[in-house]
Amino acid sequence: MKIVQMIMFAGLALGLSQTVSADQHSADGKHCDYKKNSMQEADTNKDGAISHDEFTAAHQARAEKMFAKMDTNGDGKIDASERQAMKAKMKDRCKMNRPKIDEKEAAPK
Repeated sequence: MKIVQMIMFAGLALGLSQTVSADQHSADGKHCDYKKNSMQEADTNKDGAISHDEFTAAHQARAEKMFAKMDTNGDGKIDASERQAMKAKMKDRCKMNRPKIDEKEAAPK
C-alpha cells in the first residue's frame, strides 16, 4: 500500500508541476489560460480562505484524475511505458505552445 501511495505522490508532484506550467500558456504562448477559479473552487465552504483539508482535497482530486490519465491500461499502476508516453505527450504539447521564430530573426547578424 505504501508503494502505491508513493507512486501516486510522485505522479502528483510531477503532474502538478507540468499541469501548472501547461495551464498558464495558451496555444499562442501567452500567459492567459490559467484557471482563475481554481482557488475559489478549492474553498468549498466559501469562507474566503482555503483550509489544509480543502487544499488537500482539491489536490487529491487532481491527483486521481492525473493518475487515471497516466494509467492508460487501467491496471492501477503507472509503468515505464506509460511514463514515457506521458513525457512524450507533454513534450509535444510544449513544442506546440512555443512561439514561432521568424527564420530571419533567428539568423545570426
